[in-house]
Amino acid sequence: MGNARALTGMKQSRAPVWVQGAGGALDPENPGYPQLVQVSSDVSSGLVLRCLAPQGHSGRVFELYHVRTLKLLVQFDTGRSYADFQLNTSTSDSEDIYCCRYDHSGFSKYTRPTPPPSPNTPPAPPQLSVIPPDGYVRPGQVVEFRCQAPPTLAPVSFVLQKQQNMIHSQNPQFKVGPVGVADGGMYSCFYIFNLSEGVQKSVPSAPVYVNVGVKLPAPQLSQRAEGALVCIGSPSYPGAYFSLFQQGSSSPIATQHAPKIEHTVQFTASGQHSEGSMYQCQYSVLLGKNWIHSELSSPIVLQCVTGSPSCSSSSTDNHPPHTGSMDLPLVCGSVSAALLFLMVLIILAFGIRKYAKTAANKRRQREQEQFWQQVHFRDHIVDLTLQRVSTGSKEEGLTSVLEPIYESPVSTFTRPPGY
Repeated sequence: MGNARALTGMKQSRAPVWVQGAGGALDPENPGYPQLVQVSSDVSSGLVLRCLAPQGHSGRVFELYHVRTLKLLVQFDTGRSYADFQLNTSTSDSEDIYCCRYDHSGFSKYTRPTPPPSPNTPPAPPQLSVIPPDGYVRPGQVVEFRCQAPPTLAPVSFVLQKQQNMIHSQNPQFKVGPVGVADGGMYSCFYIFNLSEGVQKSVPSAPVYVNVGVKLPAPQLSQRAEGALVCIGSPSYPGAYFSLFQQGSSSPIATQHAPKIEHTVQFTASGQHSEGSMYQCQYSVLLGKNWIHSELSSPIVLQCVTGSPSCSSSSTDNHPPHTGSMDLPLVCGSVSAALLFLMVLIILAFGIRKYAKTAANKRRQREQEQFWQQVHFRDHIVDLTLQRVSTGSKEEGLTSVLEPIYESPVSTFTRPPGY
């Protein structure tokens, strides 16, 4: 097979006679007219035009013209029935027209090639946000999602997906709930929009994680005498399982189960622990059928190990434990108990005061009744001294004699003393 050479921008060796007819430039001296066709137009191969000689004809030199300017030339060592011309798609225009010829043949009809389609650049992915932002929700709550698309596009719908489950909406906001434990996991979203080629969908957003359960407050870790590490969990969850970690390690170096009514455990800093290392603790509780783990405590430095000379009462770090997150159930319970106790005291004081007032009124009434009984009794005692008057007649020469009548059997009075 002969070699082919392509020359760009070459001028014609002779000046042909251009006769416009049937949409192309024709040379009447050479009746064998080739045909120019487009054989490829895609992103990978670009724009390719093929100059075909008539059946039974061949040529060694094929030329491609842009309007009337020689654009490309392909030369072979032996005769060929066609030649392909690859154009630069970056400089091509949809209004460009081309024609070709081989050897000294006439010119083909003009061809307006179709430029390759521009590559489909996928639009930017949306941004998925969740409320609450940390993704921790309790069973029974409602979770809100927002799928934010780029401002340059106008999506027709949004899709929220979790594994194979999808929720379609024309609004970027989604509400899921009331949620259960099974609703926890990874969520992502994408949007759907219209293009001239048809309906397209964006790439999925970055996933967000939703944890359905109870968010346990972080425990407090402190060191006491003889290098003992004390981990204090939440009083709302007694009987939890406690784990001790060396900072940066995911495997616990010690675990303990707190008693059913306790929320504190003590880890002994033995020889397996090294002085100067950082330690953290964590506790876990069983809620229903799922284990819920708290966050790690703030790290502390192990000052001394049991049995080492540096571990003494004078060298022991007696700093107060680090303050963890507030235990809201404990605070609410304490405030409620205090208010209830205060109400009991107020009711008790009011009852005692009312009882004392009632007793005082009864005692005062009783004293008044006794007083008036004595007054009435004294009013009935009357000292009436009655004497019998006897009047004698002058004829008998008798004098009047006054005698008391206490001996009267019908008298209700007694003789007063001295009579």
